[in-house]
Order: sequence, then structure tokens, then C-alpha cells
Amino acid sequence: MTKNVLMLHGLAQSGEYFASKTKGFRTEMERLGYKLHYPTAPNEFPPADIPDFLGEVIADAPNDSDSTGVLAWLEDDPATDGYFIPQTTIDYLHSYVIENGPFSGIVGFSQGAGVAGYLATDFNGLLGLTAEEQPPLEFLMAFSGFRFQPQQYQEQYNLHPISIPSLHVQGELDTITEPIKVQGLYNSCTKESSTLMMHSGGHFVPNSRGFLRKITQWLQQLA
Repeated sequence: MTKNVLMLHGLAQSGEYFASKTKGFRTEMERLGYKLHYPTAPNEFPPADIPDFLGEVIADAPNDSDSTGVLAWLEDDPATDGYFIPQTTIDYLHSYVIENGPFSGIVGFSQGAGVAGYLATDFNGLLGLTAEEQPPLEFLMAFSGFRFQPQQYQEQYNLHPISIPSLHVQGELDTITEPIKVQGLYNSCTKESSTLMMHSGGHFVPNSRGFLRKITQWLQQLA
């Protein structure tokens, strides 16, 4: 069976852009026999609807389409000054898994890592997939990931701690996803299944050969 990996991009990125930014990572994964799939978030919002604190990410966003909107997996909730994962995201990923899966693992960056971590609490249940459509995931990798903060999601994390092997990667110079946020997702996993790894850069998926070697070693240890 092909070892497919679901790759979830960050806010304001696209699947195509994320693929270009993870070329080194993809090369190393392909050497291990994995095929990486890069879906693009189905939700598009006006830049004005994106909170100011994400401005640094938006400013660095790709301009690879005719659209002036911002692509996102999550949607802001003005009523609570928070956010939520809309049904459009759930429906899209449900169909994507059926059409392109099943998947061995899920990898996310920033907002995509937050979504990946949340889904990893109960991937099939949250996406409405049967065991035949999607066998249990084998691993999660979260680069600059975080635990959803709105209150309505806390019970899901608390009752369904992430038990699949998970790797949480934090950049020492990352000013977008602070260490406490990465730690929040890390603490949402069972202790024996989770690994925390640091890199010397900022808010990105590292492509240096030395760091990628650590990631592939982690993957190989799972086997």
C-alpha cells in the first residue's frame, strides 16, 4: 500500500505554495517511500477579516492566484473573539481523504498544524470516515502547531488525548506560534507517544539536511 501523507498548509498559504516551501522535507520523505499530498483550504476570507496579530503572516503570504482573499482552514468567530473549524473544512477533508487516501500520517504547519493536531484526537470520528476508508493514522507531525483555545474544543482534547506517535517542532526564533502554544498541543498527547524537537530558525518548516535527518530518524524508529 502506498504510504500517503496529508500535508496541511498554514494561514494564507495554498497547497502549491506549501509544497514549494517543503521541497527538502518532501525529498527526504519520498526517499522513505512516502507520497505527500497538499490540499488547499476551501475557505477564503477578505484580509480585513483576519486578526491584526496575524499581519506578519499575511504580509509574507504568497500571491500565486488572481484572488485577493486569504485562504484558511479556520474561521474567526466575532461573537466570542475566537475561532472555529467550519463545516466546509470538515466536508472538504472528508472528501479529500476518500479521493486521495488512505493516509499513513498527517503533517501540518502553523494553522494547518493546529487543525492536524485537533483531527488527530479522533481522525475518523471528526471527519466521518469508516475504518475501511481510513485505517488508523500512524503518526502526526506538527510544525509550529497549537491546541485550539476556544472552550468548545477542550472536552475533545481532554477525553481523546492524541495517542498516535507525534512529533512537535518549534522554532527558537518563532514569534508567531509561541512556545506555550506548541507546548499546549504537545501536552494534549500521551507522554509515551509524543516528542518535542527544536530548530534554530523561525516560523517555517526547516529544510536543512541536518534537521531533516533527525525527522527521518524519528520516523524510522516508529517502524
